[in-house]
Amino acid sequence: MEMLATASSIRTAQAAAGSRVTEAAVDELSQRNFLDHIALSNVINIVPFALIALCCIYLPDWRLMGILLGLNAMTMVAMFVVCRLLRNAEAPASRQTLWRVYEGAAFLSGALWAAKMSPVVATLGRDLASMFVCVVIIVSIAITCMVVASQWRTFLSFLAGVMLCLTPQTLMYIDVVGPIPLVATIGLAPALIGLAHAIRKQNRLVVRTQLEKENLAGDLAHALAVAEYLASRDSLTGLYNRRAFEDLANRAQDDAAAQPLSLILIDLDHFKSINDQHGHAIGDSVLQSAATFIASAVGPFDLVGRGDGTVARWGGEEFILLLRSTPPEKAAQLAETLRQGLVELRDAGWPADLFVTASLGVAGWPKGEALHLAISQADTAMYQAKNAGRNRICVFSESDDPLSVEAA
Repeated sequence: MEMLATASSIRTAQAAAGSRVTEAAVDELSQRNFLDHIALSNVINIVPFALIALCCIYLPDWRLMGILLGLNAMTMVAMFVVCRLLRNAEAPASRQTLWRVYEGAAFLSGALWAAKMSPVVATLGRDLASMFVCVVIIVSIAITCMVVASQWRTFLSFLAGVMLCLTPQTLMYIDVVGPIPLVATIGLAPALIGLAHAIRKQNRLVVRTQLEKENLAGDLAHALAVAEYLASRDSLTGLYNRRAFEDLANRAQDDAAAQPLSLILIDLDHFKSINDQHGHAIGDSVLQSAATFIASAVGPFDLVGRGDGTVARWGGEEFILLLRSTPPEKAAQLAETLRQGLVELRDAGWPADLFVTASLGVAGWPKGEALHLAISQADTAMYQAKNAGRNRICVFSESDDPLSVEAA
């Protein structure tokens, strides 16, 4: 039903319009952004891998370094695959499991990055290649921490892998490298945590701002939709108003697929008596019930008038229908259905002696003819129905007298 379906959509939009950005929404968008960009970020690791591999030529324990590089590369490939699965996963349980797998892989990756120190730690003060490899590893670890900082659990998993592998190595070789690397290793974790926390905070602020802008755009679109709805609708019945009806009717006239067009003009009989005898509240209820019935009788419609026809409140107790692909003879059949349905219209809040009848005028709207002429013909037919005793329909007939009508 036209007005109720649209009103329901408006209420749904109103409920959503007041929503605010939640932490869960920030988490979801942050994860989505992370998964969209982490693959490209990981490609950057090709540079440190290549540098370390180049230095292997000058390292005494190059075989171990080669094995560690291979294992680390395999771990990163596995993480890439898990990222792809996460991007396509929809079930919350599956996503949670995949995130745990990814965090486990991040822990292993951190441990392997730190393990690459073992082939060079013993020669750190004496060999330039070993010193260069150490610097590349530490810088790569720091950069990776920054890249994954937006996903806090992933960051902590990676850092835990690094520290659990790096700390024992500095303790094991403390007599060779001295206490300074141990102090630097112990200070590395809080430094990285502080930096990652700042980056994560900034990232979430950006994500929250993005969501707020999206919500604002949605609220604006909703407000425009409400404004468009209110501008085109009758406030009491929810049907189209005159201006909207005329606009939609003229569009239909230009649509060849909508031909032939017909109009039905409906006037509720003795409506002033209903208001006088039962009050305006009952009168408004009658108009609303009649509008609901008329709209439901001609099929579903949306805000821009697509469908079998268009229904509008023409003024006071009058309603008008524009029927697409409907000759006047077929429109008369629908008009008779409407007339009978209005007679049977009841409401629990109405007095028992209240019955609704209507006089209906039907007219065709030939292509190229002005809308006001077709409405005038339907209006003439409607008044003929009133003059003939009300509670009936009349169809405008083209004859020698252009204003003659036939009772249907």
